Amino acid sequence: MSLKIPLRFDPAFDPKRTELLSRMVERWGNLEGVLTNGNARHRYGYVGSSDRRMTPLLRPGSVVLVDVTVREIEGEDWCNEFDRPMYFVEVRDGYRCGWFQRHGARLLMQPHPLSRCVPEEWRLPDDAEVVGRVVGVVTRLNEPWSILPGESPAARGDSNRKAP
Repeated sequence: MSLKIPLRFDPAFDPKRTELLSRMVERWGNLEGVLTNGNARHRYGYVGSSDRRMTPLLRPGSVVLVDVTVREIEGEDWCNEFDRPMYFVEVRDGYRCGWFQRHGARLLMQPHPLSRCVPEEWRLPDDAEVVGRVVGVVTRLNEPWSILPGESPAARGDSNRKAP
């Protein structure tokens, strides 16, 4: 079992933008693993460090595993935000990763309500193409963006340091 990992990134890589990893990586290497088992049905995507559309569910800087065989947006057969399928979509100005709904020839992205981002809409297939369904995610937790501006961990009282 083998997992491909990026060894060298393209010099034009901008970590602020959401992008497919295959377009950001110049050289790949293999790491023993069980996520893809060398299966070509999966690709990796990257959620840009300035992409907060799905925060707090999908944090900026996350790496997503995309099943490229599932390109049709599913109906509304989900019960909560954790069950709702996410998709990786290519649009004219880059990529989007999150919740999508299809309305005829229109594709609507619904950001997470806590993100404070506005919904976006595109025409299919002219302005958007579904790359695949997100089936896995690797993310960091408790990053600086989870702390409110001007608030330090010590001020919140959750620091392990004892007060002098």
